[in-house]
Amino acid sequence: MNNTFKTPYFKLLFFTFTSLSLCAQISLPPFFSDHMVLQQEQKIVLFGKAAPYEKVTGIFKGEVSKTSANPNGSWQLVFSPSKPGGPYQLKISAKNTVEFNNVFVGEVWFCSGQSNMGWPLYKSENGIREVEQSLHDKIKLFNVRRSMSGIPSKDLDTLNKWTSCNPKTTKNFSAVAYYFGRELYKRYKVPIGLIHSSWGGSSIESWMNADAFADDKNKYELIKKIKTLNLNQLEQDYKVEEKKYNIYLDEVDLGLKQNWQSEQQNYSSWKTIQLPNVWRRSPLKQLVGVVWVSKSITLSAQDTAGDLELSFGLIDNEDITYFNGTRVGSIKKNDVLRNYIVPKELLKHGENIITVRVKNPLDIGGFRSGENSFYVRTILEKVSLAGNWRYKVGTPKIKEPPVRVHPKYFPSSLYNAMLYPFFDYNIRGVIWYQGESNVSRATEYGKLFPMMIKDWRDKWKNNIPFLFVQLPNRANMGIKQPNFREAQAQALNLDLVEMIPTIDIGDNYDVHPANKHDVGYRLAVAADHLVYNPSIIGHYPKIIETVSMPKSVLFSFDQSIVHKGKSEIVEGFEVFKNGVFDSKANAKLMDEKTIAVPHSSNSYPIEIRYLWKDAPSEVSIYNELEIPLPPFRKTIGN
Repeated sequence: MNNTFKTPYFKLLFFTFTSLSLCAQISLPPFFSDHMVLQQEQKIVLFGKAAPYEKVTGIFKGEVSKTSANPNGSWQLVFSPSKPGGPYQLKISAKNTVEFNNVFVGEVWFCSGQSNMGWPLYKSENGIREVEQSLHDKIKLFNVRRSMSGIPSKDLDTLNKWTSCNPKTTKNFSAVAYYFGRELYKRYKVPIGLIHSSWGGSSIESWMNADAFADDKNKYELIKKIKTLNLNQLEQDYKVEEKKYNIYLDEVDLGLKQNWQSEQQNYSSWKTIQLPNVWRRSPLKQLVGVVWVSKSITLSAQDTAGDLELSFGLIDNEDITYFNGTRVGSIKKNDVLRNYIVPKELLKHGENIITVRVKNPLDIGGFRSGENSFYVRTILEKVSLAGNWRYKVGTPKIKEPPVRVHPKYFPSSLYNAMLYPFFDYNIRGVIWYQGESNVSRATEYGKLFPMMIKDWRDKWKNNIPFLFVQLPNRANMGIKQPNFREAQAQALNLDLVEMIPTIDIGDNYDVHPANKHDVGYRLAVAADHLVYNPSIIGHYPKIIETVSMPKSVLFSFDQSIVHKGKSEIVEGFEVFKNGVFDSKANAKLMDEKTIAVPHSSNSYPIEIRYLWKDAPSEVSIYNELEIPLPPFRKTIGN
């Protein structure tokens, strides 16, 4: 008998052939899956891996496409452009066969940015009801799992996949993207595919190609360094250290050790602080750690006849709230409104003590909402809690928190991992909601943003439409907020770019406004005009002519405008006069397309600005689609 089959050489050979056979299994990126939407009216391109030189055949809608894998095992199939429709079956065959079911052809949009793009549907205004009503068979969702990389990578987590649109899948899906897609479907009745790829707190740099920073020495050196790092592992390690630090803060908190919430606690020696406020705008020098705050309120006998509601809005990050020494609520997440019910059994006729323990391990710290969210409500009345509180630091001497690992510190990290894999997947366009993390660097953003758009278009090999959200009203931001909105608008110098004003639908005291419906709706209206039906009005009122008169400046618009102010005066206009901007400009609507702004200047140029504040008190100029005139400033010559 020949013993060749028993030799180590044969065993190695058998293993090699077996391995090659396994490698021969054709595979495709995760965005080719059941429920996928392929872009209509463009060539349908599918690609993946197989054994070198392996023949690959695809069948879609009766069309057969054939190819062979290259020496590296990469292959590509191309099908003819298709009209919208579905569901279809798509079959790819080589030594094995892969079948995709419930495949549609329609409109595919890439939805990106930071937390306001990622804000989940269930957390938005009327979110629970909207989730319950979100069954739409022709809308498909692709939620990109968070990932960072120091180098461009085509690899996506295999857990990524297309899903149908239903209450189970929409709950944690982007509210803005969902409302955008739903409105598009209402208008065109074609399948809609939404690829959502965002990361809360991310900077624009993290979404940009590393080549953009070739002339920036600091960023270039940082990019060279992170190429050698496993950023995802660093983030996981940081989360472990963050948990340890949270436990450490609890262990060293003097307030917990000494029961500062107790009714016997003497608060007279505690210092005074104005609330609501974040710690950086308070007397506190130490932003990280634990701070205890307390306030006494007086209740009448009638007030104690029913339960009491406590409201603090948003607290950064964690709180434990006590009423007369008894714990009545606690939330560990900073983006959840604090509304606690105090049982009437805890209420006293006379003085009552509210005590809140605020723990901030790394972020802003403090009470983030405005005075309208800071109150106590009895069965008789609602009383503001804004004003003087007592405070004491529970962790006066603590070690430094772990250094945060986040993509905003790593240029190109999200471009490499959450954008780059999609450049070969055909899309119609992009919607973008980002900027809060760059708001302090407006001039730089004005340069980077157009660069990013042009690079994305180059990589997609298509002049894709690009729609973006201008940052909304937000108080306590100062002049940097209007300056940043102006920087965002620099991108409008590119073709097929449109801006969505949100100056009227933000939240003055919350970086995450709850109204995501109107944002998505306005994006869809703009897409309708920019992409699908240019003959209709779908954008905000735009100035088409500025005329300087002896005593006024006339602004003419490209469409009819509506004044919704409280008087005939159009609030928000300011004219530069005697070294300052005069807010009493007395601007008026002259006709349905013209606003006149009076001035008393005898010299030029004249500087005029509109809604040039972080949070204007009144927004009154709209078009017939309920889209406001965005902030602007103009210098008018003679």
